[in-house]
Amino acid sequence: MTPRTYTALLLFIAGMGGFLYGYDIGIIGAALLYLNKTIQLTVAQESLIVAAVLAGGTVSSLAAGALADFIGRKRLMVAAAVIFLGSVALIVGARGFGPLFAGRTLQGLSAGMIAVVIPLYLAESLPAAIRGRGTAAFQLFLTVGILVSMAVGRHYTAGVEARSATADAIALTVAQDGAWRAMFLSAVWPGLVFLAGSLLVTESPRWLLRRGRTAEARAALGRSRPAEEAEDEFIEMRATLAPATGGTAGAAGSLWQRRYVVPFLLTCTVLGLTQTTGINSILQFVVVILQQAGLGAVEAAGQATWITAVNVAFTVVGLVLVDKIGRKALLKIGTGTIALALIVSAVVFWLILAGSLAAGPSTGLIVTACLMLFVAGFATGPGVCVWLALSELMPTRIRSLGMGIGLLVNQGISTAIAAMFLPVVKSHGYAAMFAFWAVCTVGYFLVAAFWLPETKGRTLEEIEAEFAR
Repeated sequence: MTPRTYTALLLFIAGMGGFLYGYDIGIIGAALLYLNKTIQLTVAQESLIVAAVLAGGTVSSLAAGALADFIGRKRLMVAAAVIFLGSVALIVGARGFGPLFAGRTLQGLSAGMIAVVIPLYLAESLPAAIRGRGTAAFQLFLTVGILVSMAVGRHYTAGVEARSATADAIALTVAQDGAWRAMFLSAVWPGLVFLAGSLLVTESPRWLLRRGRTAEARAALGRSRPAEEAEDEFIEMRATLAPATGGTAGAAGSLWQRRYVVPFLLTCTVLGLTQTTGINSILQFVVVILQQAGLGAVEAAGQATWITAVNVAFTVVGLVLVDKIGRKALLKIGTGTIALALIVSAVVFWLILAGSLAAGPSTGLIVTACLMLFVAGFATGPGVCVWLALSELMPTRIRSLGMGIGLLVNQGISTAIAAMFLPVVKSHGYAAMFAFWAVCTVGYFLVAAFWLPETKGRTLEEIEAEFAR
């Protein structure tokens, strides 16, 4: 297999991990339409089933870094795939709250592992010249996973709704039960592809070198690079990563050593600020937001699908540009665009709240345009670059642990914003929430403009050396 062919295989398999991550996020919305009609659930239990993925992901994102160092990147990818497939079996066969909750928690554990190990594996395995596009492919497949999950949900929902007019109560219940189970079952096929692919790829060359497995590390580099380039990079790696004694992983080093503290804190800042743009809350509540802006329920749902499609399209734009104009430039363009969209949305909602503007189709279309601009900016900038910041900025010796903590910060802030969204809009209106996100995004722009180094085209060892100086 040529280096180019192997690299394409590696990117596809890693992308399938992103697809599963995105499918986890998107499928529950449609499934909830029928799940609570066929299984008796209290409101609290329904909320727990939704939150179980987030909770499982928060726990595993912290543990996944240590596991990736202990068992290796490849084995953790295999483990994440097996856990995901097990979660599907539990959910599809569930007849009560317990198995449903357990299955959704396992999906969260799998998603947290994937979110850590895929960017980590890609950063340590891909050549510097395509590392940006390669890691961006994870985000692209993630957004495609969300879009496909929505399409799958609409397909099964349309089938149930078509039968609702003619079927009796028992037949309708059977159709509803089959619909939500089929939605989850459809994730088996990409899960199997991810599992098979994870067994085919080699281990990360940098992990192998830290374990003292020099020959395997050199061979792993040679699979995705021309021989001369692989040898030059291997020499640079060996100078930076001294193999451990006795065949165990080298010392991870303290996160608070002077040479590590700046990249660690900068990574955590970027991951935290990515969530303070409001991206998750906007995607989760987009239909409600558009209804409040003046659109009807059906029209709001239709516009929400277009907004998701814009997210996918501009992720492709970010993937094409990230290795051409660089991470820093994309983040500045993206955060500037996001801030503009949020400010205009905040002004529209403030005018509606003040009574100066009546909510209707015109205001709904303005907010729709703003949200499309928002997701375009996010997909082009933070959506692509956040995974690169996570995997590129931290030195190899602290990368696994640091990525786990960084994702914990990311998910913790996401959870906090999700928890405060409805109370804030109930007390102060949507304008307050959009204004808060806009202020945070301006701060994000300043961090990208003045503190974030450019990493385009540089090896991980070169980036580490800059921070060490």
